[in-house]
Amino acid sequence: MSIEQITVEIFNRQFTIGAPDNERATLLKAVDLLNQKIQTIHQAGQSMETEKIVIMASLNLTYDLLKMNDSQQKKDLPNDEYQHKIDSLIELCDSALK
Repeated sequence: MSIEQITVEIFNRQFTIGAPDNERATLLKAVDLLNQKIQTIHQAGQSMETEKIVIMASLNLTYDLLKMNDSQQKKDLPNDEYQHKIDSLIELCDSALK
């Protein structure tokens, strides 16, 4: 897998980033999403320093990602009632096997 050097623009600054060929589209989507968050924060607080805007946008994206991961994990785990029924069935099977 080769690494491609991709030049992207984030908040009107150019950066060259190395990315595997097959991840170019994902990187470009990430840059677009980051620029959207930056623009939203910039419009809301125009007097903010550039560094603070970028940090806030990054924090927002990271928070959204963690929230999405937590939500997905909760969907994957059975709720308490379901888990209780499973535990009861296991105990019933264990007692029947003894």
